[in-house]
Amino acid sequence: MSKFFKLLNKGIEYLLMVLVALMVISCVWQVMSRYIFGQASAQTEELMRYSIIWVSIIGGAYVYGEKGHLAITFFADKLNKALAKVISIFIDAAICIFSAIVLIYGGAQIVSATMIQISPGMGLPMGYMYMALPIAGLLFILYSIDQITTKLKTKNHLV
Repeated sequence: MSKFFKLLNKGIEYLLMVLVALMVISCVWQVMSRYIFGQASAQTEELMRYSIIWVSIIGGAYVYGEKGHLAITFFADKLNKALAKVISIFIDAAICIFSAIVLIYGGAQIVSATMIQISPGMGLPMGYMYMALPIAGLLFILYSIDQITTKLKTKNHLV
């Protein structure tokens, strides 16, 4: 893995850690404000909701880049190495195309359409909440290209 991807992964790790910490702190504050002070906070509930969306979407891209995603390899293990490599490259290319069309293009349209909509609890444009889609799409594409080039450089075995 190149230095660029090591730095990228480290940055994503820190972002995800901060978001999870925000969720925990928000949850504790939500419980305290509801049961101790008798008044629930709308901002913390919304912060938790949007944080979990960002953690899920960006975390999915991170796990794909780390090759830590769930994979059923029963059929791939039955194929010869060259054919399994071709299928693996095809799958990475399909993920790249899907990310470009759905996550980046579609996500950018959702972001631009919802920038005028304001979230009720925090008062932020909803487009910021949906911005996780094009960011994750870009990450998926970067990781797909890296995995494809790595597989093309290796001799007839899966990486």
